[in-house]
Amino acid sequence: MSRRMELAKAYEKSLFAGDRAAVGKLFHDDIVYWVAGAPRIGGEWRGREGVLDALWNREPGLGAADWVSEDVWRDWYDAEDRVIVEIRERSWLKSHPKDVMDQRTCVVIRFRGEKIAEIREHTDSHIYEEFLARHRGELPKFKQH
Repeated sequence: MSRRMELAKAYEKSLFAGDRAAVGKLFHDDIVYWVAGAPRIGGEWRGREGVLDALWNREPGLGAADWVSEDVWRDWYDAEDRVIVEIRERSWLKSHPKDVMDQRTCVVIRFRGEKIAEIREHTDSHIYEEFLARHRGELPKFKQH
């Protein structure tokens, strides 16, 4: 396993464990995080603290909610200066277990030296938009104030 692959998997493990400090140590100061789709679902965040805040506040996608999710598969690929992860996962709100989003995502993690310089998430944001149309009232990020 390459050093890039080790670092990419350490990033994912730390992210899923909620270890913000460990994730931050893997990022360059000027990291860029881009998510496909129009803002509030997609967007771009810059700088270590900005990207950490986006990840921890669940700014991309549909945001924090009472989610259940399961991985269907996750395939990792090593490239010259990046690691690519193809993901298929299923997600649903606990309150609507039969309304399942079957989402495929490709994440490109680009390195500069031994740190992550850029993360790009390519996903079908239309699936999120359709789910949002059905469940806007249950997604705190999109509730009207």
